[in-house]
Amino acid sequence: MLRLNGTQDPLFLTSFQQGEEAAFDCLYRELFPSLTYFANHIVLDADTAEDIVQDCFVLLWKRRDRLSHVTAIKSYLYASVRNQSLKHLERQQRKVKVTKQASEEPSFEEAVIAAETARELYQLIESLSPSLQQIIRLYYLQGKSNKEIATQLNIQPDTVIRQRLRAIIALRKIKISL
Repeated sequence: MLRLNGTQDPLFLTSFQQGEEAAFDCLYRELFPSLTYFANHIVLDADTAEDIVQDCFVLLWKRRDRLSHVTAIKSYLYASVRNQSLKHLERQQRKVKVTKQASEEPSFEEAVIAAETARELYQLIESLSPSLQQIIRLYYLQGKSNKEIATQLNIQPDTVIRQRLRAIIALRKIKISL
């Protein structure tokens, strides 16, 4: 079995590139604590930091033949840990954003209640006279002002207000009788 005295050993790089597990073990023992500290500084979670560093070591092992010297290995690991940590943070932020959006969106039950309420409201509006229906739809459903409705229907703004109030009173009476 190969014995190495750290990553500064002259045999380290050759052994590592050739797939010697002793070289990998030597590198892992030497850099794992500092890389984990580095990752933890970014993600603020020790377990996640360890997972990220371990994943980076696995990726390094798969690509070991592409690195030409020890400083390249260290640089590669630090860059890899930084990138994976930042990707982790982005995924976490997306999860929080999706969760926040989901919590802001109405639930299925709320959507059903709103739809049923709207259906009942439209049925009640249908029970009004055509002129009152028109005023209610323009004012409440289309958001037009009294003046806009008056201009569109060629009536006085005061008439719009009076008919709107008549419609509201009629809707209340109908709702109470139900």
